[in-house]
Formats: sequence, structure tokens, C-alpha cells
Amino acid sequence: MPHKRIILFLALSVIFAVVHYLAVRLSLYWYLWWFDILMHFWGGALVALGMHALSTFSFVTYKPTLKLLIILLIIVTSTWEVFERSVGLFDQTTYIFDTVKDIAMGFIGGLLTHYSIRAYTLK
Repeated sequence: MPHKRIILFLALSVIFAVVHYLAVRLSLYWYLWWFDILMHFWGGALVALGMHALSTFSFVTYKPTLKLLIILLIIVTSTWEVFERSVGLFDQTTYIFDTVKDIAMGFIGGLLTHYSIRAYTLK
């Protein structure tokens, strides 16, 4: 039987992908100023949840630590921001502020999820 974290990660990832697809099709990122913030937070949370979910497999030999999470968040958030820049999903006038905000929200979502999972599983 799959671990609950794996099922939760897969379900939230599918929902995230569907919401992102609909948001692009309906231009929600441009009409709702807060939608991009929500999605970057959710993305960071998925990175942390994925790290914890993957560690439940018996063939995986790592422990989900804060150091590993920070490395993953740096890789994922910077890769996503490079992607956004390369496909033109940015406003030149607010690019720096938006990039910093996006990375911060990804980190906040990831760190909050990591500490929530640790607090929940240590009780």
C-alpha cells in the first residue's frame, strides 16, 4: 500500500497541473494579481512534500533534511524563473521585484510544508 504522503503528493501535483493549465488558458495570472503568489507558494510546498514522499520508498537512502530542501528549492525556483524569462512570461518594469517575490514565496511554501510535516510526524 502506498504511503499517505505519496498519494497526497500525487493528488496535489495533478490538481496543481490542472489549475496551472486553466490559469494559463483563462489568463488568471494576468487578471488576478495574487494568483502567481499562490502558485509559487503551492509549488514550493510540492517540492517539500515530494522530498518527504520520495524518502518513504525503501530503495531511497536519504533523510529529508532542511539542507537538502534548501538545495532543492534553489534548483527548482531558479530553474522556473529562467523558464519564465526565456518564454517571455515577465513584465520588464517589475521583473526584479516579481522574481524575488516568486522565489521567496516558493521558499516560504517549501519551508512551511517541511516544518509542518516534521512537526506532525514527530508527535
